[in-house]
Amino acid sequence: MLDKLISLDQKATLAINGLHASWADVFMYALSYTYTWIPLYIFLLILLFTIYKKESWVIVLGLILLIAVVDISSVHLFKNVFERLRPSHEPLLEGLIYVPYGQGGLYGFISSHAANHFALAACLTPLLAKRFICFKYGILYLWAFMIAYSRIYLGKHYIGDVLVGALWGLLLGYGCYKLIRLVLSKVYPSTP
Repeated sequence: MLDKLISLDQKATLAINGLHASWADVFMYALSYTYTWIPLYIFLLILLFTIYKKESWVIVLGLILLIAVVDISSVHLFKNVFERLRPSHEPLLEGLIYVPYGQGGLYGFISSHAANHFALAACLTPLLAKRFICFKYGILYLWAFMIAYSRIYLGKHYIGDVLVGALWGLLLGYGCYKLIRLVLSKVYPSTP
């Protein structure tokens, strides 16, 4: 059963990875590159400070904790435990996988990119959706999906790596949101 699932994952990953074009290579790399998103992170922080004012320190502290937990756990609870090779390092896929911008680290299960961005989406969406309608309709989930897709396209992860990473991120992100709301209700009972 597991062998069939792995084979299906490899085939589906190769199908997505095989849809490459030179313009898309650059676009997907830009999506995947962490520093591309610094302006968005700054914008989101500005929105949080605008809405929550003095309470925003609780949220920012929660987000820092969230990213630390997601990033550390994706490596130490998954990558270092399961040691699943990235598609770019898999000998069976040599010559089949398209890797336009380097192979990445050795292990890829789970995708830290997917986990981090889905965690942020799950935590920030309910915090921002009450005030800004675009967040209510899942714009941050679309952003996280595009980054996760870029990881498959670039040959850095299998679909399974991204799906489990996204689920892990959603779980931790929603848990962080609930923790932030709990702390806010105790420290600032009048918080919206």
